[in-house]
Amino acid sequence: MSLRTILKENTPALIALSGGTDSMTLLASFVKEGLPVSAATVRSEFTPPEEIVRAELFARKLGVEWRVIDVSVLSDEHLRSNPEDRCYLCKKQIMQTLLFAADGKTVCDGTHADDADEERPGKKALKELGIVSPFALCGIGKRGIISIAKELGVTVYPASSCLATRIPFGEEITEENLKIIAESEAFLRKKGIQGVLRVRLCGRDAVIETERNEMVRAALYTEDLKTFGFTTISFKEYKTGGGNTWSRIEQ
Repeated sequence: MSLRTILKENTPALIALSGGTDSMTLLASFVKEGLPVSAATVRSEFTPPEEIVRAELFARKLGVEWRVIDVSVLSDEHLRSNPEDRCYLCKKQIMQTLLFAADGKTVCDGTHADDADEERPGKKALKELGIVSPFALCGIGKRGIISIAKELGVTVYPASSCLATRIPFGEEITEENLKIIAESEAFLRKKGIQGVLRVRLCGRDAVIETERNEMVRAALYTEDLKTFGFTTISFKEYKTGGGNTWSRIEQ
């Protein structure tokens, strides 16, 4: 089944607009087809601040109705304890919020075909709640999304993830730690670090993950990074899925 057909079958739609390339490309695809669509972005303690700004600007650029919905995920004591099913619990809470706000519209997200090959507990929540993932349904993976993005004039951003993925499973997630992570990543971005970037935090020990060609440049700011309260700072090459592996090793 083609992407166009799937989009038409799931209108009017509410797009879960994260501010990443996948969901923005999905929204642009609906707009290209002239289909009734709106977008909403859930803002929680786990959300990188720049993604909210990006989502709003993009929706407004397309002339699409958009709103931000605030959810306090840390109000859930179990989720705050950072269990291994954290992603499932968080995704379910966020998508339930969007379903409530959708007022009968079909809630769609940017999950794609390649996600089936990765460990993504959040997919279970999507299935349980009946969230529609058009790219996944028609077999479009990351390369296909990038191709569509370029065709539609959507900026391709480095892969991102929620701030909670920077903290090892089993270590309590606090607003203070999330703020430190967000601010230190923003600092490195302002210094010109490109590509994928993760500041992982275990206690007060930080592991800065970047793409291989950015590691040396990131290390130049070691002394500056110490002002964020890190006890030790190390640097390593980012690898897909490395966050969960690192978390389990550290426990």
